[in-house]
This record gives sequence, structure tokens and C-alpha cells, in this order.
Amino acid sequence: MLFTNALKQLDMQDISIVLLLIENRSAKRVSQILNVSQSSISYSLKKLRSCFDDKLFESSEGSMQPTARVLAMQPYLQNIVQCINQCAKEGVSQTTATRQWNITAPEYFEILMLPALLQVVRSCGLNWSFSVSRLGKDLPISDVLAGDTDVCFGFGAGYHRRHPLLDYRSISEDSFVCLSSVQKHQPKTTLSIDEFCETPQVFPTPWLSEKNMVDDWLHKQSRSRKIFTRATSYHAGVHILLSVPSLIAIPKKILPTLHIPSQIKVLTPPAGFPTFTLDMIWCKERTIRSDFHQLEALIGKIKI
Repeated sequence: MLFTNALKQLDMQDISIVLLLIENRSAKRVSQILNVSQSSISYSLKKLRSCFDDKLFESSEGSMQPTARVLAMQPYLQNIVQCINQCAKEGVSQTTATRQWNITAPEYFEILMLPALLQVVRSCGLNWSFSVSRLGKDLPISDVLAGDTDVCFGFGAGYHRRHPLLDYRSISEDSFVCLSSVQKHQPKTTLSIDEFCETPQVFPTPWLSEKNMVDDWLHKQSRSRKIFTRATSYHAGVHILLSVPSLIAIPKKILPTLHIPSQIKVLTPPAGFPTFTLDMIWCKERTIRSDFHQLEALIGKIKI
């Protein structure tokens, strides 16, 4: 039984809003994450403040600062979300009905995981199909929450790991290699950071956006690189290297899938170069279907 009747007016959206506000300190940012209006955020806050007889958040220098009361409530609210999702996982029936999965993923997933996934799905006799959209500049969090995207694959660690309505699983770890067609690099096995930064580079745009974790790593060292063009795929990037003396940094596990001509040298990147994970991301509220857990299990078995 609920402690007061006032608690009956609360729903999971209200709890999610509180948790996101604690994390982000901004009603505007939370409205963008949940794809709702700021007036909806205000309405939820009004209900919550009435239920708990506390301001919960106070405006301070342009941000919403949580009160001691709401910070004390945070672990209990997180536990509610976890318990609801655990209840949803219990007792679901298995099914092999026709199912189309809408997936958003980078080229990395399409090359390394999608063929193996299709193979294992067929071997299990599942009547499933997959519609895969290429990952753009940002993770499609609003589409995942709305159910337009069943599963998204992105590179960690990102904001999705802290989102109270999302869950994730790291399914692959990887590092980088450098491919170079610059003549003076041919005798080398490893690039220095100076050599890496001064060499004209091809940027593989399917990686995510105009910058990636490599640029973040360089920025922390007050360095930057010279990107002179972008390629729509890793294969296209290799072909550019054949025409113009330049460099491209690609995931190491992609290397065996490419045909590397003899005039292109495979090099170890500078010391301290970043590594990454590929994360499978989904909405917690949409995991009540048994076929989702079946998909998660099949993907977890794929080794790349």
C-alpha cells in the first residue's frame, strides 16, 4: 500500500524526470532527452513537490540544484526503476513469431557483427528480419525511447550509460591502427604523436561525427590533427590513401576485412592512443518482450 493517496498520481515518467534532473541540473536538457515539452517537466515537478512536500530542486546560477531531500531519495527511485524492469523480465513467454528489428548502428557493427547475427538467427530457425539504419552524428536516444528504434549500437563511454531510462551492454572492445601511404612512414612500425598530428588525415565519417575520441584525446594534450577530407566508409578511406599521401586511423578489428595494398603501411598509433567499446543500447521499458532477451543473448554470443 502507498503511504499517502497523493503518491497515486505519480508514474514512471515522473520518477525518470527526477533522476534525470539530478544528473543534468537542467529542465531544458531533460526535455530534450525525453522528447517532451518543458511544460511537461514543470507539471511533473509540481506533482512531485506536492507529494513529497519539498522543493526538490532550487534554481541557482542558471542550473537546478537538488535539495538534500531529493538526493536522499535518489537511490530509492533508482531501485524502483530497477525493480520494475526486473519484474518485466520475469515470466515472459518465449516466442519465435515474425519480427522485424529496427536497428541503428555504425559501419563497424554492419561489417563485424551483422553477418554473424544473421547467420545465428537463421541457424536458430527464427523468423526475424533486420532493418539497419546508419548511425549519424548523435545517438538516436529519442527514437529508442519512443520505440521507433529497437536497439542502437554506439561507442562507449557515452551519455547513454547514465540515462535512467536506457540500459546497455558492452559487446566488444577494440583499439586503433593507423594506415599510411606517406613515403617516410614506410620504414616505421610506430608513429610518434608529432608524426600523427602533422600528417594529412582522412576521417571516416561513419565513426560518429566531425570529431571522435581521438580528437578528444589530442585536445587534452593541447594537440590537434590535420583532417583534409572525409570518407563515407573504411574502404573508401583506403582508396583515398592510394591517391593522396595521407593517413587514416581505423579500428583494429576492421583491418582484416580490408584489402590493404603493399604501398600502404599498417602502423601502431602513438603511445596512449584511446581504446573503445561498442555498446548495445536499448530502452528499459521495452524489454518486457521475450524476443528482446533472446536477441540480447544471441548478440552476446557473437565473438569478434
